[in-house]
Amino acid sequence: MALLQRSRLPVQFAFATFVSACAAGFSALPAVAQSDPVADFYKGRNITMLVGFSTGNGADSYGRLLARHIGKHLPGNPNVIVQNMPGSGSLVMANYLYSVAPKDGSVIGIFNRNVPMEPMMGNKNARFEARKFTWIGSANTEPSLCVAWGASPIKTWEDTKQREWVIAATGLNANSGLVPTLLNRVLGTRMKLIMGYPGASEMSLAMESGEVEGRCGWSRSSLMATKAQWVTDKKVNLLIQAGLQKNPALMDVPLAMDYVTNDRDKQLLKLAVAWDEMAWPFMAPPEVPAARRDALRKAFESALADPQLLAEAEREKLDVTLVTGESIEKLLDDVYSTPPDIVAEMRGIITPSR
Repeated sequence: MALLQRSRLPVQFAFATFVSACAAGFSALPAVAQSDPVADFYKGRNITMLVGFSTGNGADSYGRLLARHIGKHLPGNPNVIVQNMPGSGSLVMANYLYSVAPKDGSVIGIFNRNVPMEPMMGNKNARFEARKFTWIGSANTEPSLCVAWGASPIKTWEDTKQREWVIAATGLNANSGLVPTLLNRVLGTRMKLIMGYPGASEMSLAMESGEVEGRCGWSRSSLMATKAQWVTDKKVNLLIQAGLQKNPALMDVPLAMDYVTNDRDKQLLKLAVAWDEMAWPFMAPPEVPAARRDALRKAFESALADPQLLAEAEREKLDVTLVTGESIEKLLDDVYSTPPDIVAEMRGIITPSR
């Protein structure tokens, strides 16, 4: 019996040696590349960047800035093509993005920061649920400005309470319409809105020609990106900023919230200006696959930290501060939890003007 056991040892040893050799051989083979479904989707593809305004607008500047850089931070490095889709303060684009655009991550966009509140205000033309968009992030957070043309009799904020002030606006779903409408309500100003302008370029031309005396709800980045010389040459007066807090670059410009003493009016104003916390929001349609949503968010964050993008932003006088997609979702949840009676009062302010 002992002889039989000894005779098996060489066989067992040989078999073990064979297995070890095979294992070593397989480990020496080149590793098989793992497929990346997100990269496979974006590789060789054109991504569409929709801008809800005409060219020359701050949203257009931010949209084109991001379009030049986000592709290299996305897996597959797709090409990004900008398409302007103006109309009703970018509401036309928002409806298209929500219902018509492909929900596969191949279309992203930037629309007016106030658009998400339109369903709250009962706007039947807002055919979307704001919290269902795939929120990618915002390129900055900043309050809006009320600006008077230098030739206008309006020189200070107090002047807006003493006489009628004719200003340009795109629509009540945009800052240019909503902010002055609400300031008239809570601060007793006498701004007369001329609405229907397609975008910033047309409003600026109206100011230069004397057709209007100014505009309200104008972001500092948009002003500096498109009309910085107006500020340096003192062709305009910066009257007030409407936001939750002052812009660090505008500490000498009064904050509208500081003039409001009634708690209820403060809640109303907050409902209107909270959107400045997501000043230049980027989003995709609802139901974008989670992996592509995460890739878009990561690429957005990487692009905003890209030295080349930051250098271009500085040349174009565009402020850049990352606001994440998750932060926008939390902001929307907070705003949509506004007490119903405050929402109803805001509707009453806006609806008669529509």
